[in-house]
Parts: sequence; structure tokens; C-alpha cells
Amino acid sequence: HHPRPVRLSYAGPVMKLSASELDPLRATRQIGAELIGLDTVAAATEVVRVAIEALRAGGVEGIALDFTLPDLVDCLAGDSLTPAQLATLRDRLDAKDAAGVAAIAPRYLPLIEAAGPFDAAIERLRAIDAGKALATRLDGLAEIAASIAGQAALTLDPTERHGFEYQSWLGFSLFARGVRGEIGRGGTYTILHGNGREEAAVG
Repeated sequence: HHPRPVRLSYAGPVMKLSASELDPLRATRQIGAELIGLDTVAAATEVVRVAIEALRAGGVEGIALDFTLPDLVDCLAGDSLTPAQLATLRDRLDAKDAAGVAAIAPRYLPLIEAAGPFDAAIERLRAIDAGKALATRLDGLAEIAASIAGQAALTLDPTERHGFEYQSWLGFSLFARGVRGEIGRGGTYTILHGNGREEAAVG
């Protein structure tokens, strides 16, 4: 019932149902921030900046941020692939399985090579996007990256999907020097309300 956008934050202990091999700890403390009602470039920029500023205020050093575009393949494919082919292609791209990608749709192989330092990676993506289907979101992503230039090392892995199942057009992971694995994750997503209404958000 609050006017949009709504900004909220939370912090508290959480218990993971299962731990990963890299990080066996199941009990931890989680801090989050959400902006409900928008998933615009401005909203995403605000959330990314809050994440970076919070880590810096907490004394975290050597911050790195890895961007991804979770629905990239869906946008490029349109209706050219069946739902089953699309699901398999997403999985093979996420795994960086060139042979698997080639068996389904070889034209997507350049996406595997597009990962890396942000500036070079986004230029490779622009070169792949011959039909300009991604131009608006790539411009938005570049704007977000420019807003935090110099505050974190920036990379782009456009087909990374592991752990980003709920994100829409943008996702990101946060890393820090001397810390194993990611220390944060965020992106844009859609909230499905009880009455079936969908609402954009970023957090």
C-alpha cells in the first residue's frame, strides 16, 4: 500500500538448508536492500552503488563486481528455438560447454568468448548483437558500470545463470580480496502478487 518505489533493508541470521563444498558454513548473517516498484537503469544503479558503498563502509577491500544478463539468450533467440532447446542452450552456455552449444545453436558460441573484463566484454557483446536487440540494455549496463568506475574491479559474464534463477534483465555478484567465493549477489527481478499482478524490483 506504500507509494512506489519502496526502499527496504533487512539484516539477520540465516540458516542455509545445504552448504556448498567451497563454503561449508550453513549459519551466517545476511544483509540486504530492495527497491520495489522499479527495475530501471537508475534503480539498478542505486542498488549497485548501495552494495559497493556498504562494503566499503564495512572495511572490505579489493571489491570486484561481476555483471550478468540472465535473460540474454531469451532476447536473442526470440521464437527461433523451442522451449526445450532454449533451456538446454542456457544450461550449456552457463557451463561454458562449447561442444554442447555448437550441437544446439552454433551461432551462440561467441557468447562464451564474450566474458571477461567489463570494457572488452561489452564491446564483444555489441559486435555480436548485429540486430541491435540488446542495444538498450547494453547501454544501460554501461551506464551502471560507469557510475562505479574506480570503486570496484568490473567484469562481465553475459551467460552466467547459476544462482540467478529469479533475476530478469540484470544480475551481479560481489567478491572481495582474500574472501573465498562471492560475498553478495543482486539484480532485477519480478514480484508476483497474490492477485496475479507482476511488479518490477531490484535488490
